[in-house]
Amino acid sequence: MWTAVTVRAAWTLMMNGIRVSPAVLCDARDHALLSLPSGVDVDEAEHRAGLLTLEYLARLTGKSVRRLDTETPDLDMVHEGWRRGLKASLDPTADTVLRLHYGDGMDLDAVESAAAVHRDGLESAKSTLRRLVRTMAEAAGVPAQGWPDAKVDQLLTRLANTAEPGCPEPMDVLSEHNRPHVDACPRCSRAVRLIRGGVIAPSDLVAGADQAEAPHVAVAVLLLHPDSRRAQKKLAKVLGPGPTRVAPDAWLMSKAELDSAKAAIHRLVSDSIVPRHHLRGAVVNGRGRWTGSVLLGPVAVQAIEAARARPWAEIDTLGELPPPRPAPPSPARWWVGAGLLGLVAVAAGVSVLGPREAAPDVPIEASFLSVEDGWEITFDADDLAVIDVVSLTEEGPAIVHRNVGAARGQWATGDGSYRVYVPDETVAILASQRGLPDLPDLIERVRSDPAPMQALEAHVRSTNPTVAWVGSPAITELPDDLGDAVEPAAPPDQ
Repeated sequence: MWTAVTVRAAWTLMMNGIRVSPAVLCDARDHALLSLPSGVDVDEAEHRAGLLTLEYLARLTGKSVRRLDTETPDLDMVHEGWRRGLKASLDPTADTVLRLHYGDGMDLDAVESAAAVHRDGLESAKSTLRRLVRTMAEAAGVPAQGWPDAKVDQLLTRLANTAEPGCPEPMDVLSEHNRPHVDACPRCSRAVRLIRGGVIAPSDLVAGADQAEAPHVAVAVLLLHPDSRRAQKKLAKVLGPGPTRVAPDAWLMSKAELDSAKAAIHRLVSDSIVPRHHLRGAVVNGRGRWTGSVLLGPVAVQAIEAARARPWAEIDTLGELPPPRPAPPSPARWWVGAGLLGLVAVAAGVSVLGPREAAPDVPIEASFLSVEDGWEITFDADDLAVIDVVSLTEEGPAIVHRNVGAARGQWATGDGSYRVYVPDETVAILASQRGLPDLPDLIERVRSDPAPMQALEAHVRSTNPTVAWVGSPAITELPDDLGDAVEPAAPPDQ
């Protein structure tokens, strides 16, 4: 399993443009090995290692920590016999598409350039592969004829990456007498290309003597209620530089860091900066290890889920959060005169300033997290509010969700807020008392506008001045601190 996970982790890093230094490879491999469930076989471990390496990169770049779904029960029937049966039916073009497109993850444009095959031939080969694998699955009792192409492509990817049986010992993979197996086996072929390309050393494929037991670590997660988002900066300040923000309202830290922040957290609560019922947290001991500010292994997700299961105002190891201090006595008798003068000034100001912009009937608070070519929107609004979600597509503004009232319970997160995913870069969420019957007409009116979303917002605010409108920010890029580690790399030739 060590060899299979090492090869897949190194290959995934390289194909994502990451320079595979010994430290990065060690961290990516450790994260995969720590996260694998007990009893998993080598082929399944190798498949999950690719996804877990991508999860490691997401944590490295500061994206939200969440449970990764690596289970594909419909594809568990894959075995090496399927791969051999499929390859025996392929012409050279289809074999190239299987190896480079489905196996190495290259898009068809890159395959066209690398293999000097016309795009029409590649598309035809791709359709042939889908037809063959559907037929093969049907023969095995799997109703794959009704599967969408995306799911069939997942099955082809598994087949293209399934290793041949009888892999040689890691230190013997470069021997000439193993050449026939290496040519046929994706895992060994990649190992040879990685070694000859200087990406890894043969010794990286052999587990060291110190790898007997998985490391365990005690970690803590502190959650802040969405209603207290305005206190995020103050909470982050009292926690110090050590804890890592792993979600819009979640901080991950060691148990020692939580203990050292106990007095500061109590002051925040007693000073009424954060209500006691807007904090909760958990301490969990599990498989994992810290590498800088990144926590490897499954314990990070376990701690977040444990914290979300705690009642508000409860934080493990900190004891009961204190009530707020009583307000000091009011010096009313000293300020009566000043108050009367203030009232007079306010009345005069109101009469002079004239009409003001109407406030929303049902205010909404929303935060936007950039994920997978879209946005994960976490929002909080009045229970009686009607929610509309609009996004900018290639055809112009479009309604994603319309007149969502009580049905938004399907988006509930369990902590009083709601979360919805929208796969577009420009999104707006609207809240109103009774919905917007004229929203489709407004969208059609601005469809030809050069800035349609800005024009739509202006029309909405003009015709419905008490509707709350919250738009998405600009999509952010990856941080610059990866430096020269993000230049795309092509797989070395065998």
